[in-house]
Amino acid sequence: MENNKELTTDEILKKFTSDFKFYASTCLKIQNEESQLIPFEFNETQYFLSQIVDDLKSKNLPIRLIILKSRRKGVSTWVEGYFYHKTSMRHNKYAVTVTHEPEATDFIFKMTKRFHQHCPKELRPEVKYSNMKLLEFNNQSGTGLDSAFRVGTAGKEDFGSGQLIHFVHLSEVTKWPINTQSSLLTSLLQCVPDDPETAIIFESTGKGIGGEFYTRFWAAKYCYEVFLDENREPKLKFSVNEKSDSNNTYCRIFFPWFIPKNRRKEVPPDFKKTQKEEQLAKLYNLDDSQLCWRRWATENRCNGNEDIFCQEYPSNPTESFLSSGRPVFNNQELLILKNAAPKPIARYECQISSGQWIAKEAGRLNVWEEPEAGQRYVIGADIAEGLEWGDYSSADIINQLTGVQVAQWYGKCDADEFGKLLCWLGKRYNWALVAPERNNHGIMTVTTLCDMQYPNIYGEIIIEPPNRPKQRYGWSTNKATRYVMIDNLIEIVRDKTHGIQCAETFEEMMNFKISIEGRMEAEKGQNDDRVISIAIAHQVRRLNPFKRSKNKSLEDGFGANTKRQPPPMEAFY
Repeated sequence: MENNKELTTDEILKKFTSDFKFYASTCLKIQNEESQLIPFEFNETQYFLSQIVDDLKSKNLPIRLIILKSRRKGVSTWVEGYFYHKTSMRHNKYAVTVTHEPEATDFIFKMTKRFHQHCPKELRPEVKYSNMKLLEFNNQSGTGLDSAFRVGTAGKEDFGSGQLIHFVHLSEVTKWPINTQSSLLTSLLQCVPDDPETAIIFESTGKGIGGEFYTRFWAAKYCYEVFLDENREPKLKFSVNEKSDSNNTYCRIFFPWFIPKNRRKEVPPDFKKTQKEEQLAKLYNLDDSQLCWRRWATENRCNGNEDIFCQEYPSNPTESFLSSGRPVFNNQELLILKNAAPKPIARYECQISSGQWIAKEAGRLNVWEEPEAGQRYVIGADIAEGLEWGDYSSADIINQLTGVQVAQWYGKCDADEFGKLLCWLGKRYNWALVAPERNNHGIMTVTTLCDMQYPNIYGEIIIEPPNRPKQRYGWSTNKATRYVMIDNLIEIVRDKTHGIQCAETFEEMMNFKISIEGRMEAEKGQNDDRVISIAIAHQVRRLNPFKRSKNKSLEDGFGANTKRQPPPMEAFY
């Protein structure tokens, strides 16, 4: 009997050490909203966090989390409890929490000290030091755990420099001082060894476009998102971010506002959904009681401002990062379109020297429809302002008759190479009408197309009295034409005649805003290359400039029997 009792005790001790959920509910105490001290039983969000950590371990992936959340989800409570468990039950483990302000630092550390104070004495380690910044698990003789829990505020650029840290909690990173974010993170993250028994956890609500949290969240390779299924039950969805660097080991996690079951209000008898609420209900499987809570929270917690609600209680990650300016398009409709967008049927990469298109899994040409004999196509192209700025060139191919997007090339290359690529892309799609933007670096792209004697370049006749009309090749995006082509895009999206099939195009459109200065453009830190290229393609299609070419090269093959010379440089100005 004695041996059995000892074995049972060992098993229980092992469970306390390895099972955080069991340990938390048995050993840790938290304060609820009524200021009562209660056992730490996981809510929905905390349950999913534990499930994600277990899933990552099963995949042999490190615990590197970037958590985007809405208000009052209990994420910080879960992280602090997880780190207390890791340091108070193991030798030589060190945890650090960094918050955005001293008050938050004090609040979080009081939570950790509460865990320690109410932990059963059988599992509560000895404490050598306990002050406002440090909780060290040891004794005066040095025979204790020699583990520690430290907190700090994001004001010191080299906080943690030179220390060994196993667990790092970075709280409300979007609210850290912008001038110290990068240097502080650089200092901290060097202290964490590349070991499976370590954890780095960013967590924050969204606050505008740009910054370390925003950039790292969208760059993360692995993605977890909680959603409501058709039975309105919360489920976890895992995916891999194809755009992420292959060396990236971070995992981004998003928790929408409607996951907690208590975010509901009684539905009044005269309740009637607005058009937007109809869209939200359809998109996220929301019931009327959740929509009533949304109305209540918007009015009582967000001063009646829906933009503030979307920032504090987002439904999707993009919605969370609100900033100045207002959306050009209806973002709820765009999100529905984005989620329903079909995947490409093929991807290709072009050999610039020969014009050959080779099927590749990571090819930069996404194809939804292969070229069809007898069909005419339009190519709208946006040329990057320069590789040093990190933006992209984009070319959209649409069917001239239907307006359906059949393919898109998106990537980085020099302006002259992009001209060659457009030449081969146009040839592939039945000598499509190519409309490259001729602004700035676009002059080189158009010049390259002309040098290659591409037979079907979009051109404009410019009347300059008293001089004779001039032919200018390429599309000119200026203040007037930009508004015209974006207005056209707004119209066809609203009328559902846009034909867009690329999910990333919808995503860029969601970040396309009217700035304080009244300019329609991508928010800071975002790209709008796809928006511009598809807008050019549709505007050129609307102008319907197609005419039967007198140049036999359209019928006999690229460059055949043509004596056309490249236009003079004045044709681009």
